Amino acid sequence: MIPYNVIFTGRRTFCICLRPNGVVEARAPKGMSLRQVQELVEQKAEWVITKREELLARQRLREETRLERGQQLEILGEPWRLEPAEGEPPGFGPDGMLRLAGESQEQWRQSILEACRTAARGYFPGRVAEIAEKWGFCYTKVTVTGAKTRWGSCSGKNSLCFSQRLALASRPVADYVILHELAHTREHNHSPRFWAVVETYMPDYRQRREELHQLHDRLSLLDL
Repeated sequence: MIPYNVIFTGRRTFCICLRPNGVVEARAPKGMSLRQVQELVEQKAEWVITKREELLARQRLREETRLERGQQLEILGEPWRLEPAEGEPPGFGPDGMLRLAGESQEQWRQSILEACRTAARGYFPGRVAEIAEKWGFCYTKVTVTGAKTRWGSCSGKNSLCFSQRLALASRPVADYVILHELAHTREHNHSPRFWAVVETYMPDYRQRREELHQLHDRLSLLDL
């Protein structure tokens, strides 16, 4: 039997949670006996073991995936070679060099995200305007944010936001996200009518969306 921690709470139902470090927590209503908790955990044992192994395997893979000197990283489809700044200003340098400040992985990640923000702010406003004019969309403004959970968003007033991380996508994939958000200026939902708008202007959007999912997985391993 796998080890687990029991937490009694004011909740009405029983649930099993996996913490990021792999610790299993059994959350039970106050008044439930430890024997009842154990029986419920045993009923879910196969599922818990499988999910815990998946979580730990992913953590090991993430630890093994490191940013390295000389590694190439594409920003808006252009390859850039990662190099320590070594006294030079961090950011885009000559000969396809992306200079990274600091020495730790976290400092390098921050340098990469700052470079992405610079690239995104210089690219997305103009590209959105091009696509909107080409296909007759109307929007109010474009901003670039540090969002990590969303690639883009459209407000009720048709203001568009894009994550700086989208600069790590290829340009065709970035165009999909742009069109996705522009389509929300006509349909503020994900109804069949919304997807019909997307497909009208981008028949291969499903392929581009799948590439976006794959990018998300790669960036998750790099913790970007």
